[in-house]
Amino acid sequence: MSQKKVPITLLAGYLGAGKTTLLNHVLNNQQGYKVAVIVNDIGEVNVDAQLIAKDAKITDTGSLVPLQNGCICCTLKSDLVKQIERLIKTGKFDYILIEASGVCEPMPIAQALETISSGKVDGVVSVVDANRMATEFSEGNSLLKKDMKEDDIESLLVQQIEFCNTLILNKIDLVKEDQLKKIRAVIKKLQPNARIIETTKGNVDVKDILGTNAFDFEKVYESAGWVTELNKEEEEEGKEHVHIEEGADEDEYGIGSFVYYRRAAFDRRKLDEYATVWPKNIIRSKGVMWFADEPDMAWVLETTGRQIVAGYSGPWLAAENKAEQQKVLAQDPEMRKNWDDTYGDRMIKLVIIGTNLDREKISADLDKVLVEK
Repeated sequence: MSQKKVPITLLAGYLGAGKTTLLNHVLNNQQGYKVAVIVNDIGEVNVDAQLIAKDAKITDTGSLVPLQNGCICCTLKSDLVKQIERLIKTGKFDYILIEASGVCEPMPIAQALETISSGKVDGVVSVVDANRMATEFSEGNSLLKKDMKEDDIESLLVQQIEFCNTLILNKIDLVKEDQLKKIRAVIKKLQPNARIIETTKGNVDVKDILGTNAFDFEKVYESAGWVTELNKEEEEEGKEHVHIEEGADEDEYGIGSFVYYRRAAFDRRKLDEYATVWPKNIIRSKGVMWFADEPDMAWVLETTGRQIVAGYSGPWLAAENKAEQQKVLAQDPEMRKNWDDTYGDRMIKLVIIGTNLDREKISADLDKVLVEK
């Protein structure tokens, strides 16, 4: 008889969002679970671990495993897995609760947790500060320390919103109702499929955090707004155009999105130049592209606020020999349907999400970056 896997919940969220408050609330209302807590802190002294032990009245501090001087998602990933495996092996705990560092992206942590054979990821819960969201995406003011870049927080906030199955919108008492409505619209664009719970001071029903059995890695990855948009099959076959999606939230609160879709390549130099004047009201964009001077390689372009990055994705099928192309096209009807006689499978397909987007101007500006055959 196989041993039952121990469920694991990951709490993510930026510094000050309210993760520790939520964690203390859960620990004070465990509902019969024997919970082991792993706390990650980036400082020399793990203050959060001390707060949790004190506020949750934990006397057996062996259930607290502080991981200091680094992020779970990078240098301490392997240590995290080993810590959890050791905790499960003791037989003392039937639940693992992880509070990730505020400067961690949740997806790499979840990937590491998926490798634990004796455990099962039960949920990824992102805690979002409603007041910070209102500031970042409405007024555009920075709440950062002087030694941090605004781009960093924007990127982290978006990553933490996009990759979760439950989103706790905390501190809603600190924002006005019209701000809250806009925040909801932003979140729905970035993450249209997660369960959203609005609260103050992390006061959430424990059953919404523990034992949900709601996590599926592929489904959560596919639930991000930009993935949802790219997966839509509304583009007409073989026709270059801009697909625009509009709805009640977009019309009322100015939050909108569209897919920029072209077959021709970008000019690398021109794209670099356009990146310097990238519209500030674009909250998020992501998708595939290619460059005229490197036609064999597909790239992923990703922007969050004014942070713009691009990386290799792999070779296009059009770069392979004819025999390989025919083999793949015969096996993949969707690929054959979208195959172009001139470009093959090469394309530019970017989801663009933002506030009060001038779709025509953004598209026209991107068109100027293209190199037509």
